[in-house]
Amino acid sequence: MTPAQRPPRLLLVNGDGIGIDSLERALTEAGFVVVTCTGFPAGQQLLQHDHTWELIVINGDPADPHLHAFCGLPERQRTTIPVLVLGPAPGGSGTLANGSISSEGARVLALEAGADDVLLHPFGLPECLARCRALIRRHQLLSGAPSTLRCGPIEMVVEEHLVRRAGAPVNLSPREFRLLQFLLEHQGRIWHREELLRRVWGEWEALDLDPKTVDVHIHWLRLKLEEDPCRPRLITTVRSRGYRLG
Repeated sequence: MTPAQRPPRLLLVNGDGIGIDSLERALTEAGFVVVTCTGFPAGQQLLQHDHTWELIVINGDPADPHLHAFCGLPERQRTTIPVLVLGPAPGGSGTLANGSISSEGARVLALEAGADDVLLHPFGLPECLARCRALIRRHQLLSGAPSTLRCGPIEMVVEEHLVRRAGAPVNLSPREFRLLQFLLEHQGRIWHREELLRRVWGEWEALDLDPKTVDVHIHWLRLKLEEDPCRPRLITTVRSRGYRLG
């Protein structure tokens, strides 16, 4: 199964023990399936047992040798999973007079350790989300994941986060986009609501959500994509079984 056949899965490794609840919440609301762990040993264990991550985000000190060791893990390098390091920013350039590391030094250390991108605190959540998406797009292109998906009048350009209906742009929320992408990648297959919750929203989030959440998002997609939302022909309901696209 290629990365494009499932929601973007992100491993968030909290290496310095500082709370990252707001970051985790923002990533989840943006449509990522986020699994968070505290400490590099926990992250290594997850990486060893699961190679299907689209992105690893590390919140930690670029000078930490444990961060360097994690970036160099064979499991990470074999799969070329991109790594974004979120580190502190003392400011300035070069080595500071008190011996602490500078902003430039922090970026250099993280990149030399094997990170694909570095973002130093303080930063805005929109920039962090944009960098995550850019790294995932690059990873999908390099791994050969399909970049354009089509069904009837619907066309999705994955890396541009663009959807068109009969050539006209359609504005979708991040969750609507992920749900439509998943259905486009599995055309003709029937999906139960509970299955869609687990595959699109994620295992953990699905535990707290009402399956009718899927019905609401399907309704919104039909309003935006169907010629007659009351008589859908693209996303159809199979009685007692679920939803099917195509």
